[in-house]
Amino acid sequence: MDTVTPASGSPSRRTLIVGALGGFVAWAASAIGRPSRLQATNGDAITVGGTLTGTSATWLTNTNSGSDAFHAYALGSGTAVFGISGTSIGVKGQSGSTTGVYGVSGAEYGVRGHSDSGYGVFGDTSTGTGVVGSSTANAGVYGVSASSGFAAVIGRSDGNGTAVEGYSGTGPAPAGPAKTGVYGYAVQDSSSKGVWGRTTSGHAIHGTATSGFAGYFAGKVYTSSFHELTEISAPAAPAANKGRLFMRDNGSGKTQLCVRFSTGGVVVIATQP
Repeated sequence: MDTVTPASGSPSRRTLIVGALGGFVAWAASAIGRPSRLQATNGDAITVGGTLTGTSATWLTNTNSGSDAFHAYALGSGTAVFGISGTSIGVKGQSGSTTGVYGVSGAEYGVRGHSDSGYGVFGDTSTGTGVVGSSTANAGVYGVSASSGFAAVIGRSDGNGTAVEGYSGTGPAPAGPAKTGVYGYAVQDSSSKGVWGRTTSGHAIHGTATSGFAGYFAGKVYTSSFHELTEISAPAAPAANKGRLFMRDNGSGKTQLCVRFSTGGVVVIATQP
């Protein structure tokens, strides 16, 4: 039998195997030093534990009526869903007929918002309620602000209605009066309080007006302490059937308690002894 001798320019089987192994070892060694591929483009599958980058929105749709489209669960103290935006909204919830964002917690906050300069939580709706907070054992809505110039909770009414309404009682809350910043309403019994102000040393309720009344009472007024007045210049005469009680200096350093009626004259009730 004749022996077939390989051509001088063709590699032997051993040479091919050794070369292939060498190439595989070199590839494996280079792969050890570089991170695994985490980026993905449009059309790629979602990779658990990976980071995906695309140029359009990613949609998850569940066509089964009554079933959720997406669930996220974090064990321990991690955040289940975390949204980040460079210049716009971090997390947005939208619904055509019910709640846009709904948060439930067994011990902490159902929904918690934090902002370094804007609103922590902002609710916007055309027909329903912007933000609803409910709790069986704690505050329904709790606002905290470290700013000295902004309130912890702000209510604004663009329709000339009530900005903030506090209602104590059962059943639906009543409609607030027009053009009202804060409205308090309690309906239980004679001990109910629409608005309660308390302080240890300052003003429990403080009213300031530039031209109107700082305080207006359309009903009886009761006090368990005294009324204190400060000397002022004699006010103008009021309208008919009204009187203005005030204190003034008599020009000799004595304080006078006076009243002025619509007739225009100042009547001195008493002068400091």
